Amino acid sequence: MNAFVSPHSIIAIRTHEPVQHLHLERNRLREDAAMSTRPRTDTITAITPTPELSRRSAAWYAGLAYAALFVLAIFANFAVRERVVDLDDAAGTMANVAADESLIRVAMLAFLVIFVLDVAVSWLLHLVFRPTGERRSLLAAWFRIGYTVFLGMGLVFMFVGLRFADADGFTNVLGDDERAAQTLLAFDAFNATWMVGLTLFGLHLLVLARIIWTSGIAPKWLGAIVGLAGSVYLIDSIGYTVLTDYDRYASVFTMIVMLPAIVGEAAFTFWLLRQGRTAAPAVLEQPVAAVA
Repeated sequence: MNAFVSPHSIIAIRTHEPVQHLHLERNRLREDAAMSTRPRTDTITAITPTPELSRRSAAWYAGLAYAALFVLAIFANFAVRERVVDLDDAAGTMANVAADESLIRVAMLAFLVIFVLDVAVSWLLHLVFRPTGERRSLLAAWFRIGYTVFLGMGLVFMFVGLRFADADGFTNVLGDDERAAQTLLAFDAFNATWMVGLTLFGLHLLVLARIIWTSGIAPKWLGAIVGLAGSVYLIDSIGYTVLTDYDRYASVFTMIVMLPAIVGEAAFTFWLLRQGRTAAPAVLEQPVAAVA
């Protein structure tokens, strides 16, 4: 049986469709209005950015950290490590390490603090010198970070040396001669790793010296002695690498490094502290990112 649909029913259906859509639209508007009057529970908390450390504060903190590094390095390296390690006497070195283990651990703690402080100083010096050029300042910071990584790696060898020197530890299965040789080797490996890092530290100082010399941010004489300090670090590291009998001249290299390094880094420390206590020139407060 065929269904018959009259024209009037078609017209009725078509005229009823817009009315349905109109009701749906009205209902949607009512729901939206009701939602807008409800209290919102998903409010977004405004985030206030932390203001960056000023150049003046960065210089002050960097100067304090540099002074601490100076004292800690003299104690850990010269007062402790070089006193207990004798490259010509493995047995004597092991005996010294075993006898002064507590003092050596204090020295290792000092090296660990140096490791942490050097990371902070890298960032602080970047803030101090960034107004002279973003890229050069970052280059100096990255060279110092690289040096710091090698210092941390070297510290691991000191832990290994302590293990070999411990007669009651698990290394006691080795003979005394072998333990003594391994102890000396571990402490010498610390020195070798640190020397590789000091190559990067010398480059760090040379970049800082160039920034100081060319930018006018500090006196040229300061740039000159900082550059000299960086140069002697490089000379010492290269000598350690290429000379097969470096140990014969170690004391000479130490004297070559000591005077420029102490004078240069001490002068740089005093300059940083002075910058932290005096207002920086306004022209240096805005970083010049375009300058290389």
